[in-house]
Amino acid sequence: MTDGDRPVDPNDDPATAAKRLTIDSKVLRELYLLSGNECAWPGCTVPLAPDEGGMLGEIAHIRAAESGGARFDPGMTNNERRAFTNLVLLCPTHHTLIDHVGSRHRFDWACLEDVKHRHESRFRRALDCLERTEEQYIDQTRATTVVHCTTLRRMYGDLLGEEDRKGTAESVNQIADQLRRAVPAARQLLSMLVEENQEISVAEAADRGGLTQERIRELVRQLDRLWFAALLPEEYDDPDILPERITLRDSVWDHNPVFDGYAFWDDLRRHVAEREDLTFADMIVGLNFSLLD
Repeated sequence: MTDGDRPVDPNDDPATAAKRLTIDSKVLRELYLLSGNECAWPGCTVPLAPDEGGMLGEIAHIRAAESGGARFDPGMTNNERRAFTNLVLLCPTHHTLIDHVGSRHRFDWACLEDVKHRHESRFRRALDCLERTEEQYIDQTRATTVVHCTTLRRMYGDLLGEEDRKGTAESVNQIADQLRRAVPAARQLLSMLVEENQEISVAEAADRGGLTQERIRELVRQLDRLWFAALLPEEYDDPDILPERITLRDSVWDHNPVFDGYAFWDDLRRHVAEREDLTFADMIVGLNFSLLD
């Protein structure tokens, strides 16, 4: 490459000596948003920013920022090394694991790119859906199409007799029709809540969805009217302070007219765990309940 062909920014030139550059704030925000506030390592649920405060998450380079580091690639430019595609958020334990001289040989760049892709794709799908639907109003849900189930064969197999199968399908379709009344953004929030199977703070839901906390409260109030979720106020009982949080409405103890005692979410979690071709969003957001047949 001649001097006339070289990039204006020397950090876009692979021939420039490797050095660690400051990561752009936009990249940092995107990394955190797509992390879902969780370590990207498979099976690790350590929160990167705990409710108690502080930041436990660490920025790991898939290909090292400096010569001699783990998975250093001399063919990369300095700007490529600090780009979003070369970075992943991990807890301190897993960051140490992939970079330590005694264990780094076990994790090549292809492995870590797969870890990043699998983790972030979950939250990217949710974010894309929220971005498309956040401004929709409740009256627009009238155009939403629900695909009802008929046999529930894939969900329950041979566990149900013909009469029970028919009655259970009617119950599932009643839930589906009720879901249709919620805007897609509210259904996406509900999908996250069902998948997590635990209370989620309003602050965390806002961070993960890229919405304001007030918008999250509006969506929860809509879900509450439809008997799907409820907002729990902040509590100051010693020794813990519980933040304002979102919980699923109980199908039994709330005298829930939509579920009528049917523990549908529990059965759905079991079924989704058994299938690789099905997500909670397929039904709760996409409203395609025929996938259970």
